[in-house]
Amino acid sequence: MREITIEELAARISQKRAELGLSGKGDVQPNSGRRRTQSKRNLLRNIAELAARDGRELPFKANY
Repeated sequence: MREITIEELAARISQKRAELGLSGKGDVQPNSGRRRTQSKRNLLRNIAELAARDGRELPFKANY
């Protein structure tokens, strides 16, 4: 087994991401919410309403 430094690992990951055409944080496909339970939908809706009331943005996109 060959040991590598964290810097080497970061460089390999960066190279692979560039080869795949990935950039930024939006590389992960967002959850569509299609199979979400009604209780989870209600929870996300309430969180979004509270954030809007307080003038804050959600740190995630809530698909409900």
